[in-house]
Amino acid sequence: MLGSRRNFPALTAEPDLVYLDSASGTPCPEPVIAQLTAELRGPAGNPGRGGHPWARGALRRFEDARAAVAAFLGASFPDEVAFTRGATGAMAFLADRWGPAALEDGGDILYCPGDHLSTVRPWLRLAERLRHQGVRAVAYRRDRLGRIDPDDFARALSDRTKVVVATDVHNLHGTRTDLDALAIPPGATVCLDCSQSAGRMPLRLAGSRAELAVVSGHKMFGPPGTGTVYVRRGQHRRIAVDRAAARSGPARHVSPLTDAAEEGSLDGAGAAALASAAAFIDRIGVDLVGGHLTQLAARFAEGAARVGGVTLLGPPVGESRSHSGIAAFTVDGQAGADVAFTLERRGIYVRAGDHCLEGRRDDVVRASFHLYNDETDVDRLLQGLAAAAERD
Repeated sequence: MLGSRRNFPALTAEPDLVYLDSASGTPCPEPVIAQLTAELRGPAGNPGRGGHPWARGALRRFEDARAAVAAFLGASFPDEVAFTRGATGAMAFLADRWGPAALEDGGDILYCPGDHLSTVRPWLRLAERLRHQGVRAVAYRRDRLGRIDPDDFARALSDRTKVVVATDVHNLHGTRTDLDALAIPPGATVCLDCSQSAGRMPLRLAGSRAELAVVSGHKMFGPPGTGTVYVRRGQHRRIAVDRAAARSGPARHVSPLTDAAEEGSLDGAGAAALASAAAFIDRIGVDLVGGHLTQLAARFAEGAARVGGVTLLGPPVGESRSHSGIAAFTVDGQAGADVAFTLERRGIYVRAGDHCLEGRRDDVVRASFHLYNDETDVDRLLQGLAAAAERD
């Protein structure tokens, strides 16, 4: 198996469990747990808050973690990455501390109402706050399979477009956005939510159209509550830094981004553990992870087509070279919660009900595979769906 479930204590503790809710959160593998434990057992210095060896060592390990995560994300420089309280905190930071300067002369924020609420809401709040300055939030749409409608996107564009907020991989449909296929004006800044792509697909942020990005640590085998924000160096000048709260002194200053995003005491243990998660994925190879997910998604799509009443909500698996491993579906005549309950009784955990989107889809169920899943897990899911469909 690509990534043996033996690496994951939470899964080995329940050998009959089929865990298919990785898009919500992934269990931590043994190396990440070991790294986190080592940090908590080791010298308890506060990074950057003292001149003694414990504090200096903690700061050095924190900056080593930053460099490792920045390399994993494909950033050009370590100081383009800061550690945050998850992707939700990272997106709120960008809207609150980068957005006002970027929109001081007015302009449009393009967003998709069908994206994750934590991606959309911070920018809607900013647009409302800056409405008196001529800032507007302009919506673009996705089609029924979760793909951005290029014609509607082009309609939303204008010479007022200053910020384009986009999702790399949609959290329900599993669709990946091709930024290069969208007619984004050269002067617009792209903010990309990479919560569902990090750890599943390669991220090469330095060479992408996105100058801002957010990542969720707990969806890529890191500890809960960890995440990162990426801001390309050319955008650092727009970040509002609270000098009273920022870390001071030449030994502590890294960049305007880190000064603003990492106020207060630093989570050295969380940063080190997230760097360990990135190293864990790198040892396997993120390209291999993507290929594995594509194979599982193809097997599921083929099997689901033979189960009466099951409708997939994402694009065909073969439409892109790699698949996210996220598959949403409905079962005719069944509430999503009822389908999820049928699967749960068979030891299969999926997501139903609230998908963190505007408007509930009570009929939708989401299964999300990762590297610890195999073909047997897919087959058990299909068997469970056949049983759910028979209940109609």
